[in-house]
Amino acid sequence: MTGSPSPSRPYSFPPLAMAVTGVMMGCVMDAMIKHLGATYSAVLIALLRYAFGTVFSGGTVIALKRKLPDGRGLRRHAVRALASTISAVLFFHCLSVLPIAEATVLLFCAPLMIAPLAHWLLGEKMRPVAVLALGIGFIGMLITVQGAAGAADSAKRIEGIVSGVVAAGLYSLSIVLLRQLAQKDDAIVTAFLGNVFPAIFLVVPAVLVGGAPMMPDIPLFVVVGATGFLLWFLLTQAYARAPAQSLAAAEYTGLIWSALLGYFFFAETPRWQVWIGAGVIIAAVMLSAWDNRRKPKIVPVAD
Repeated sequence: MTGSPSPSRPYSFPPLAMAVTGVMMGCVMDAMIKHLGATYSAVLIALLRYAFGTVFSGGTVIALKRKLPDGRGLRRHAVRALASTISAVLFFHCLSVLPIAEATVLLFCAPLMIAPLAHWLLGEKMRPVAVLALGIGFIGMLITVQGAAGAADSAKRIEGIVSGVVAAGLYSLSIVLLRQLAQKDDAIVTAFLGNVFPAIFLVVPAVLVGGAPMMPDIPLFVVVGATGFLLWFLLTQAYARAPAQSLAAAEYTGLIWSALLGYFFFAETPRWQVWIGAGVIIAAVMLSAWDNRRKPKIVPVAD
């Protein structure tokens, strides 16, 4: 006789393995986007990525019968989605210009930008170690972009580098805004609105840019939407079950996945500067994370 499933059944997969798999899904998505970027504009790719992401996340919202926030809450989600939308378009353009591993390393700078943005927007005190980590990360970024061959393409490379760095900054902004939303709204609803608002924002720009997906490429766009959803779903589940510090290493496996995908599908071999730069940036992020763990806990005083 078949009994009810055990509540522990969905959580049999180790959190670290789940996080690593989620990061891998994100890298697969990036590789697909890089492939599509040879034919389509970053705006159109982003539109279809979020449109299909809306389908997958919307199905989850309906299946779990989650409620959407009120009008004021929707406006907060729309503001955050605007930052993440522009970030996505810029990063997709960066992927079309730079090797996938190099673009991934530039995005590693995002966690370092959270502290100054949180200080600016939320009034959080910025600790000296966070400033030091930001400086070290900037040095790592400078190392990463050195040593590329092909001086004739230098202007295009600079365009890709600037796109990647600005994308990282806007991604950090979306994370800071997410802190406010996470206190009030369900994670599944947040993910759904994080797909539907960008899709809405991108409709008019995509029409103005022109072009439409060819039918043979539609399955590729579906894969982009599915892997984007799986990236969110797996990381959300992992971070819900384990401390963030124990999963930090999973985020940086992205360089390994990106290097492998770049090598086998795009004949890209990361320069030694990319590996050294990544190491410096990762060290800066770990320094910042270590400092955050040293923050004194505020103990409420009884009245």
